[in-house]
Amino acid sequence: MEPPLDEHERARAEQNLFSDHREVALGARVAVFAAPGDGGGAVGGAAGGAAPGAPAAGAAGAAGAAGAAGAPAVGPFAVHADLGVLGPLKLPAGFTWVGIAGERDDALYVATPEGALHRAADVRAALRPDGFEQRGSVPGATVWDASGGLIAAAVGERVSVSADEGRTFTSAVVAPGKVVRAVFVRPDGALVARVSAAGAPSRGRPAPAGRAAPPAGPVAADTFVSSDRGRTWSRSTFQPRTVERAGSWIWNGDPVCPAVLSRDGRTWTRAASVDLLHDRPTFGAALHLSTAIRARELGVLRSALVPQAPVPPPSSAAAVGREPPCKDDGKAGGIAGGLRGMFRAACEGALCLLTDVPPWPSPTRTWIAAFGDGLCDPARVPPGGACAAHLVRPPTFAVVDQRSGAVTPVAAPEGCAQPVALRNAAGVGVLVCRAAGGAAALFVRGAEGPWRAEGSHAFPADAIERIVAAPDGTLLLRAETPSPSAPKRAPLQALVRSPLPLGAPQAWRRLVVPDGVAALPAPGGAALLASSPAASAGALLDVSLDRPDQPLLALARGIEVSHDLSEIDLQDGRVRLFVRPELVLGLPGQRRRPPTGPQDEGWHVLTHGGELVPEAPPPADERR
Repeated sequence: MEPPLDEHERARAEQNLFSDHREVALGARVAVFAAPGDGGGAVGGAAGGAAPGAPAAGAAGAAGAAGAAGAPAVGPFAVHADLGVLGPLKLPAGFTWVGIAGERDDALYVATPEGALHRAADVRAALRPDGFEQRGSVPGATVWDASGGLIAAAVGERVSVSADEGRTFTSAVVAPGKVVRAVFVRPDGALVARVSAAGAPSRGRPAPAGRAAPPAGPVAADTFVSSDRGRTWSRSTFQPRTVERAGSWIWNGDPVCPAVLSRDGRTWTRAASVDLLHDRPTFGAALHLSTAIRARELGVLRSALVPQAPVPPPSSAAAVGREPPCKDDGKAGGIAGGLRGMFRAACEGALCLLTDVPPWPSPTRTWIAAFGDGLCDPARVPPGGACAAHLVRPPTFAVVDQRSGAVTPVAAPEGCAQPVALRNAAGVGVLVCRAAGGAAALFVRGAEGPWRAEGSHAFPADAIERIVAAPDGTLLLRAETPSPSAPKRAPLQALVRSPLPLGAPQAWRRLVVPDGVAALPAPGGAALLASSPAASAGALLDVSLDRPDQPLLALARGIEVSHDLSEIDLQDGRVRLFVRPELVLGLPGQRRRPPTGPQDEGWHVLTHGGELVPEAPPPADERR
């Protein structure tokens, strides 16, 4: 058991620790993500080289920015199309650039400020402190890019290209007297360079989609292209205002007025559909922690190869000359909305406890989470089915330290091919997996040690709704509650775990409560159960205590309920119920009973005689 976080620490509970991470390298099957403070100046820019004029933060500056924000740095991570999330990567300290290249496999490359190039054979090698080995160098290089089998670096007016995994480089002048500000490498060997006079200002990035472009002004950067792996360069027939690379697309980055370098490496087309790019999820979608089991279909990610560069355009669709400001009709996309009514299922008296939503357990230092990198085969998903319910590979899980921000990826436990729910309480993660016949197979883990199997139970795995914890670590997994307005209510079901060591046999037991309306964990592995006889229509309430290996203990039977009960609680050995005196409309044709009994709204205590009496207010000093 872990104690709850302090009040000032709870603001960091379950925060998105990867919110500052940006894609800094993209290959055919893997992408690398890093954030300011991860050790290098490349972490602030997109893969494919910095935009002209964009400041490149140094390692010290990036680390300082992260420290000033107070956000914990989890380190650089990678997402692999087949392996899922991997990290943190052990990149060389002070790196200025990260790239991915390879004819067959995605090798990782890192450049340091002095221009030295380091290589890791694959992403798994990059997890080791000794996974990178030094290759060649381009002294003074500040601009890099890599894709396919090529690595390019720029110094002054020259671009140097390597086709042998960074061992040697061949250099060529792009434009005499012009400084190369950015270089972009496409997997098929086409290269684009942005050049400008030394010290000349450069234009910023294009306006966001749907907004008018800024007024035209002098363009400081010129674009040059090479279709022979950087041996020769020529001035592009189209001069975009900005250039960026998204996988195999080298384009102007403007989704409203796109212009993309075609497959011939020379002409630019305006006929390319931006939907081909934007409709594909990115690798970054997997780098998000939550308790939801999320997945994607095989083969749908945007990579360095997919979508391919567009075909050469007809003359009518070719982009030529200086790029003019994008003309926008000014029509903003409509916001679908409307008023959403807040409806509660029709209920009366004790039946309103079925609508009660117990609070989530208090956050603790350790949190078990899931990445969004599960995989499903679309051919196996039935029409209307959810990808995450038909996995061919379960997601990667993580042990998260919410004080230090450390994230440790862990694989799904053996024997859990289809996880369906993940819940946390008291520092313990409870993973519910679908076993044969839809039964619930339970696995648990804490901050240390492996997953531990805790049996399969005749309990609907897909119906797990919430976890509730008692102060001593007794846990209760509650299934979805029956509808209070159903003509015939199904039994209330729950799984209760006694506060035993992780992996203890017989830690869980199943509860089935006919006419049940509420179930809460109680110390010692017990459960507080509340039920309302179907014939009473919510006018009567029974309360009992279910204890391990002992007969059911009836605490009160036939409690008369004349007002709606919205919550039930167990505090210091007392059963408390929240009375809501206002009338709530019942189902059509039903008539409300005349109000009797307690009239005060608020918490009431169940007495030994089976009555509900208003709870006494706390002493004055406690109220203060």
